[in-house]
Amino acid sequence: VSLGLSNPAFKPQSSDNDGIRDSSPIVQGDRTASINQLEIEAPGTTEEPTELKASLNLLHAVSLAVGQTIGSGIFVSPNIVVKEVGSVGMSLIIWTLSGILSLCGALTFCELGTMFKRSGGEYQYVKAAYGRLPSFLYLWVCGIIRNGMGCAAISLTFAKYFCDLFLDSESSEFQYYQKLTASLAIVIIVIVNSYSTKFGIYMQNVFTLLKLLALGVLVGMGFYKICADGASNLDNAMEGTVVDIGAWTDAFFASLWSYNGWNCINMMAGEIKNPSKTVPRALVLTNVIMITIYLIANVSYHVILTNEELASNQPIAMLVGAKMLEKHGSTWANIGRGFFGLSVAISTFGALSSSLMGSSRLPFIAAQEGMFPRVIALIQRKNQTPIVGLLFMGVFATIWCWPGDISQLIRYVGFLSWAWWGLCFAAVPGMRLTKPDHPRAFRVFLLFPAIACIFSLYLVVSPFIATPLNCSIWLGVMLVGIPLYYGFVDQEDKCSRWMEIALVKASKVLRADL
Repeated sequence: VSLGLSNPAFKPQSSDNDGIRDSSPIVQGDRTASINQLEIEAPGTTEEPTELKASLNLLHAVSLAVGQTIGSGIFVSPNIVVKEVGSVGMSLIIWTLSGILSLCGALTFCELGTMFKRSGGEYQYVKAAYGRLPSFLYLWVCGIIRNGMGCAAISLTFAKYFCDLFLDSESSEFQYYQKLTASLAIVIIVIVNSYSTKFGIYMQNVFTLLKLLALGVLVGMGFYKICADGASNLDNAMEGTVVDIGAWTDAFFASLWSYNGWNCINMMAGEIKNPSKTVPRALVLTNVIMITIYLIANVSYHVILTNEELASNQPIAMLVGAKMLEKHGSTWANIGRGFFGLSVAISTFGALSSSLMGSSRLPFIAAQEGMFPRVIALIQRKNQTPIVGLLFMGVFATIWCWPGDISQLIRYVGFLSWAWWGLCFAAVPGMRLTKPDHPRAFRVFLLFPAIACIFSLYLVVSPFIATPLNCSIWLGVMLVGIPLYYGFVDQEDKCSRWMEIALVKASKVLRADL
């Protein structure tokens, strides 16, 4: 059977009612496909693209988001925030405002998530509100670069704390083993999530319970410290506050990194049962839980450690464990350090699992809709998982591990994320005007997207003022996507034959279908 497409790897199809295009199968009918007179065995497919099964309920969705959110951030961001703002009071203000901003963003995404229920999150929103070219630029910048850097930063943090349990962090080979461990962690998680989405979720549930236990111990130590010795560290809370817009922006990026994860639910909306009700509830519950946990955890940090200790480069969770138990001797101090070091490693490993799972859905759905090569849209027949999408994201995350620096990766991820999220927030009032009759199971009060837009503008403009060269480079990287779009996506006759052959070969090897 001839494939019958001039550009099957990137062929867009007719639009549906949501303004989102679905892809038709590249191979139909018999199991023999002819590609320009080349006979290749290919699996048969149906007339519609294979959809991921809707198998996740409210508990799964909240666990996924909480699991991705509670990662490295709460164990590494507080010292960055204190170092930038200089005082306990301003630090707590930054954390509170970051939680409010995340909640405003989540409520805004509730409306978008119930309007466009297919997996893909921001990609679907940008495409519906602004068109195909901006949505491709989003995929180019965020689907490949930002998400890869985010997964790499989490994996490197996991590796740093894991390796610190066994190796001297000052040794010359530590960095090599850190990057190697980060790469191996990505490989393991890709294999697990390729085997089963639900198995990955169950693994995530276990890690979520373990990391909440670690945070519970931290909070318990904080309350014990308050009851035993008082909270003198909280006196004169605003003393030493640094008044600098650039420093505040870096502090926001550090704290917002800890809240990252609230949008992963929208990425997997197509796999959530009854998404019109489940997505809004999951987003709101997740953010309420996170604001509460993070404020209590930060108060615990501040009552146990001084500002100087918090602002140091030492792992603050391990420092807490050592300081609380050092009065019982060095052995107990080492046990405390080891407990929190292992807890951080477990926490970040679980967050990496959630991040890779959510990020892989973006290239998968983009490939289904003709934005990326169709081979990425293959679904493993037996386990019904987007195996190529997971491999795709795993490769880019691994690449970013080797040249990447954790602090820079966090800064770049924050800048790129809030630039595109700001466009998504602005799309809500825009589509109230352009798509007034579009079904909306949830309508957000417009004050929330307005607040989110204003904060996003600040988080994008401020880095341009502080570091114009770096921001201009990222702007240039985004603009590179324009010729890629017109060369390979917009014009069907630009696709190479190798993409067609790769699709058929990959579907046979992986036993996967579109």
